Amino acid sequence: MRIINVENQNSQIYIGENYKNVRQYLPDKPCFLICDSNIHNYYQDFVEQFPHIIIETGEKIKNWTTVESIIEQLLELGADRNSFILGMGGGVVCDIAGFVASVYMRGMEFGFISTSLLSQVDASLGGKNGINIGGLKNMVGVFNPPKFVICDPRLLNTLPAREVRSGFGEIIKHALIQDEKLFTYLEGNREDLLNLEADLMKDLIYRAVRIKADVVQTDPLEKGERKKLNFGHTFGHAIENNSPLTHGEAVSIGMMLACLLSNEMGKLTSQEIIRIQDLLNAYQLPVATGVKNETIIEYLSKDKKKENNRINFIMLEKIGKAIIQAIPVESLNTCVPTLKQKANLLPQKH
Repeated sequence: MRIINVENQNSQIYIGENYKNVRQYLPDKPCFLICDSNIHNYYQDFVEQFPHIIIETGEKIKNWTTVESIIEQLLELGADRNSFILGMGGGVVCDIAGFVASVYMRGMEFGFISTSLLSQVDASLGGKNGINIGGLKNMVGVFNPPKFVICDPRLLNTLPAREVRSGFGEIIKHALIQDEKLFTYLEGNREDLLNLEADLMKDLIYRAVRIKADVVQTDPLEKGERKKLNFGHTFGHAIENNSPLTHGEAVSIGMMLACLLSNEMGKLTSQEIIRIQDLLNAYQLPVATGVKNETIIEYLSKDKKKENNRINFIMLEKIGKAIIQAIPVESLNTCVPTLKQKANLLPQKH
């Protein structure tokens, strides 16, 4: 097991720990577990050791209705401010559980057992908890870190292959914004990583988490450097909310569009574009979308990163180095058709 301490958030991440050992990390107070129906089906014996609340699956349930239902059940179960919330699941469960814990009776402690690759390397880390409003992702939320996150790679063995690939979308993002060596590692170990080879996955998860933890340490409230973690998400969220794609798949397309824009602005070479496209293809991630131009443009106009008609957009100077550049929303709107057309001309292997 390897431990990463996010000191400014008083939060610990345990990579390689057996999820069944969670009790040694729980405080001496009543614990209530929140999971979705899939997790309950796979790990019923473990879940039912705790007073528990089961929610449905998918991004569609990340809303006020689910939050209200959980709060009502917590009241019925007798949870109070001295209780502890344990979220067990992927990114959706962690977001909802963290948000509920942050607002229930003005706040209670919580921790996560992260069960998907995407949540182990990204969604459960860093203290962002939120829900969607009116089809817009994470428009209501808080910054509030979990006391701990357990990342047990063995839990990934129950994931559908598509969800594994989705998680690699976020890992590739981490490599692109800050670590070219990790990018090369992903290039050279594709087959073993997609097959979830245990030792390689432990190392990969640690490296990806280390990148995010280091960024969060320097910028916990996303005032500067942490914005780079949004690479691929400006376009990606628009695509995700208007298509059947997973988060990682939509972010993959968003990254490709952002790379093409970086190239247009002289910040990323054509050779690097090809290398990035090849890696996304190698992990069976898409690089183009059929979502209508006007749909993407409308979503951009409501993006929560927008400030005074400008969006803090993340681009690449090169593989492993991201930059933040404020771009007028109008400029992004006018380039959407061109970027989509260029992406559609790239060879597709998805």
